[in-house]
Amino acid sequence: MQNEDYKMNDQKMLSIAISITAHAFREKYDKGGNPYILHCLNVMYNVGEDPLTQMAAVMHDLIEDTEWTYADLISLGFSVDCLSVLDNVTHRDGEDYDDYIRRVATDPRSVKIKRADLEHNSLITRMKGLRAKDFKRLEKYHKAYTYLSE
Repeated sequence: MQNEDYKMNDQKMLSIAISITAHAFREKYDKGGNPYILHCLNVMYNVGEDPLTQMAAVMHDLIEDTEWTYADLISLGFSVDCLSVLDNVTHRDGEDYDDYIRRVATDPRSVKIKRADLEHNSLITRMKGLRAKDFKRLEKYHKAYTYLSE
């Protein structure tokens, strides 16, 4: 019975994670003009079936790109384990990108999330056109993806 309670709680928290992320990004769009939540859901879908990893995946840009805080998420009942993974995939202000990727590489769940994020961000079909800065960003993403794949 206790395992069922954990499973039900995981599903409830995953639903909350999806809901708050959808609301937080409700009027935001990606570079191709698509609702930004579709990116978050794509990352979540591509990390496997572990609910904790899915929660962190769908919220992977929440702290970085919205007004949400870890305190807000704690107040909703998200576990320390979930928030630890989320923190590990959140690029911090002023943090060197290579240092960030090395930090992500320290945790297998974080690696799954970041690889799914990089894969989706690298799809040129999500962009309205390609400029020199887009190719530079794609090169940075490819380097990070390769590092996280080793």
